[in-house]
Amino acid sequence: MRRLRYYIRLWNGYQRISLLMVTQYPADTVIWILSMLLREASAFLGVVTIANVAGGFGRWNLYELCLLFSMCAIIEAIGQSFFDNIWGINYHVKDGLLDVYMIRPASVFIQLLGERFHYQAVISMTAYIGLMIYSMVHLGIGLGIGTLFFLLEFLICGTAVNSGIYLIFNSLNFWLIQGNDLPVLVQTCREFAKYPLSVFPSMIGCFFTFIIPFGFVGYYPAAYLTGKSGNWVLFAMPVCALTIGLIGSVIWRTGIRGYESTGN
Repeated sequence: MRRLRYYIRLWNGYQRISLLMVTQYPADTVIWILSMLLREASAFLGVVTIANVAGGFGRWNLYELCLLFSMCAIIEAIGQSFFDNIWGINYHVKDGLLDVYMIRPASVFIQLLGERFHYQAVISMTAYIGLMIYSMVHLGIGLGIGTLFFLLEFLICGTAVNSGIYLIFNSLNFWLIQGNDLPVLVQTCREFAKYPLSVFPSMIGCFFTFIIPFGFVGYYPAAYLTGKSGNWVLFAMPVCALTIGLIGSVIWRTGIRGYESTGN
């Protein structure tokens, strides 16, 4: 319990520093928010344009696509806000920066995450939440107790899957000299999660379900809400999140145990 209180205070301290940085550079914060919104908006407009021309994606109409897109964007925004420094493992290993963390009386992983928060993503996330609610209203999906609990499960499990996948591939930098290209490739593949996997060949659907399960970041939860998938999603999401979390933890711990400063 004492250790837990220590980490809570440490985490709060890191967040306070990040909030001060956001207010210290307001212009940079505004530019960051606008760039993120524009990036997501361009991808969203592409999906909407294709859907309008083709009359939808398979059995997915426009509002269902809006729901899918918004759920994916919310998870990505949470990852960018609180877990974005996972992408810093590469230069922390190459430059020997983990040495500083290892001589401190705190978890190296917590220190790594706490070094950088992007609260700008939290602000921009409100737009995605608005889009999700807008889509649910037009689809007749009520915000009852069951739906709210499902959305909470989705936020927790989706974040664990999304950030866990990035942790797995970024932790390979402990062994690879130029290992950052691989997680960037994986991040690019994540764009498939913004589309209904059912419109792709079954091989692609299986890949994003069992190999790199980005399907649980948006597609399967959205399919459940729209009645296109059964109750198995309720059980599959936590199983997937736990599996990815355990794999990521094992690879990270193995890497940090073998870490020998710069030149690792």
